[in-house]
Formats: sequence, C-alpha cells, structure tokens
Amino acid sequence: MEKQLFNITLPIVSEEIENILLNYPEYPYQQAFSSTGLRPDLLAYVLSRIPNKFIVLEGTESLANLPISLPYTSKQRLDIEYYIHLGISDILPIYHQINGDMRPTHNLKLYYLFSS
Repeated sequence: MEKQLFNITLPIVSEEIENILLNYPEYPYQQAFSSTGLRPDLLAYVLSRIPNKFIVLEGTESLANLPISLPYTSKQRLDIEYYIHLGISDILPIYHQINGDMRPTHNLKLYYLFSS
C-alpha cells in the first residue's frame, strides 16, 4: 500500500501568515505577499527556520478527514509569528528592487538565495 508524507506545519504557518498580513497595509505588504507574489518565498523562509511536524498516511486516508491537533507551545507560536514578521522585513526589499523601486534595501543577500 502506498504511503504519503504530509507536512502538517505548512497549513498552520500559511494561516498565520494570512492573519498577520491582514494587520499590514495593502501596499506594499499585502500586495507584495499576495498568493501569486512573494507568499511562497515567505512561507519557505518561515518553514526553514522552525521545527516542522509530519504525518504519514496510507492508501486512501485523507488528511482532511483526520482530527489533527498540533500541540504547539506558546513559545513555538511566538517563534512562528516572529519569523513571519522577520521574513516580511527581509523579503520586502527584494520586491522593491525587482519592481524598480529604488528605495534603499537593507538585506540584498536574500535576493541571491531566492533568485538562484
């Protein structure tokens, strides 16, 4: 029987990014981190800095049908929020550089990480 591996941290981080971005102005933040913009980069940024949890499902089992309760501590949730805010401030200058906005950027090294 075929088994599939699922990252169950991914939907939690995705939802938290969505919630946090609602508190930022439409421009430039929500626009830059739209689902077709830099959102995948922000998601990868955060997931690469926190412990991820995985589940293995067999055959016809569906992740949507499982009652998954992730016991994240308050510190782990704060870490997720911290890395989202940090990622926004680190990645946004790249957006401005790519789109021709000549404002000074403070972290161009990420451009090389995401562009290669």
